[in-house]
Amino acid sequence: MKPKPVLLIILGGMFVMACGISWPAGMSPRGMSPVSNWNYASNGEQIYFTAVNDKGDYISYTGGPAYGGMMGGQLACVSCHGIDGRGGLHWMHMQQMDAPDIRYAALASEADEHGSGDTHAGEYDLETFRQAVVLGQHPDGESLDRDMPRWTFNEDDLADLFEYLKTLP
Repeated sequence: MKPKPVLLIILGGMFVMACGISWPAGMSPRGMSPVSNWNYASNGEQIYFTAVNDKGDYISYTGGPAYGGMMGGQLACVSCHGIDGRGGLHWMHMQQMDAPDIRYAALASEADEHGSGDTHAGEYDLETFRQAVVLGQHPDGESLDRDMPRWTFNEDDLADLFEYLKTLP
């Protein structure tokens, strides 16, 4: 039996979509994170949406969700935490994930929950943020979820990302 051309076209289109080949220029497969030709207000915002700093350097990571960069995608903060940083339940490569809210107000309340017992437990600072994003640990040393990548940031990029999160309402 000879395959029908229409069926071949449909199957070919599905393959192309699955491989991430046909996504609009400058967009990731999830459609949320422009990766080029976009004017970001700050280096931190650009890192949040693209995992690339304003110098064009990709911020690498280890661990994280099984999705990683498969099927033409590029993992960035927005991939799990959403455009507004509020996180929530979402599906990523056949796996359901519950990403936390990472807006600054939410991070400060998280520091209260996992605080070190000192008088400044409610203050979420750059060091506490580094501990979470780079080492994958809450302020008390408890490990974050295994789906949280361990990012390799230089100090300036980390500080810029932290400042950007403070701007999210």
